Amino acid sequence: MKFVLSLLLCIGCARPAPPCRDTLPPSANGGVHPVAGQLAAYNDRHIDLFVSYFHPEVELFVHGEPAPFVKGSAALRESYAKMFKASPLLHCELERRIAIGDFVIDEERVSGLRGGAPVHAVAIYQVKANKIVKAWFLRGR
Repeated sequence: MKFVLSLLLCIGCARPAPPCRDTLPPSANGGVHPVAGQLAAYNDRHIDLFVSYFHPEVELFVHGEPAPFVKGSAALRESYAKMFKASPLLHCELERRIAIGDFVIDEERVSGLRGGAPVHAVAIYQVKANKIVKAWFLRGR
C-alpha cells in the first residue's frame, strides 16, 4: 500500500506544467515591462523595438564569463540583427518566470536558430529605470 501511494504521488508530480503566463507588472511608466517587451520583439524579430527595451550601455554575459559578449546598444543591435536575419524561424517559448526586485529570471526554449535543435536556456535580466541594464545567459540542449 505504501508503494502504491508513493507511486501515485510521483505520477501526480510528473504532470506537465501549465503554460507560463507573463506575470510581470507593468513598467513604472505604465507601459510593458522591458523583459516582456523584449521577448515579444525578439519573437517578432523587430530589431528597433527589441533594442528600445535595453539601456544604451547594456551588457550581456554568458554566465560565468567575466567579459560581456555584447556591450552597448550599437553592439546589441548589430549582434541581434544578424541573428534575426540568419534565423527567420527564431522563436523563444517562455517556460517559467521569476521576478525578484530588479531581477527577472526566465527559463526558455529557443527554436529556429539557423535550423538547429531547440536550445534550453535561462536568462537573468537586471532592470533599472525601465531598461534592461545587464543580462546573463545559460544554455543547454
